[in-house]
Amino acid sequence: MTDERLLQLIEIWGADIAAFPEAERSGAQARLAADPERFAAALREARALDAALVALPDIVPSTSLTEALVASAPKPASGRVRFRLPGLEPWAPASGLAALSVGLIAGLWAAPAASAASDMSEEESVLEHALGYDPVVFAEELDS
Repeated sequence: MTDERLLQLIEIWGADIAAFPEAERSGAQARLAADPERFAAALREARALDAALVALPDIVPSTSLTEALVASAPKPASGRVRFRLPGLEPWAPASGLAALSVGLIAGLWAAPAASAASDMSEEESVLEHALGYDPVVFAEELDS
């Protein structure tokens, strides 16, 4: 445990080592025992803040405030919850799915014809489709 880490723990958790994360308690105790004067000012400040926090009165909302908050909470529209994207008509997701399906089918029909007309190897074809360019043409452009 470093001095900086112990000072962070004191600042975050206060002067009570029992409030520190369990994994760091033993290291903090050992570091405090090794050099108590090094951390005396930080512990004094933390104890003063702890005492001020304990002295604060408990804040309990009045019954009328609690009732007003509960009454103003949003109510569900009905007992049945429906998933609906805001601003979309009910047919919009179905039309998007139809467009996606048509695009996939058209792509599957066109792909075999396009690959049959090419004299590329299967590896070159995969590279062209995956990377978006023809590696042979790219290599020729680099040589130019």
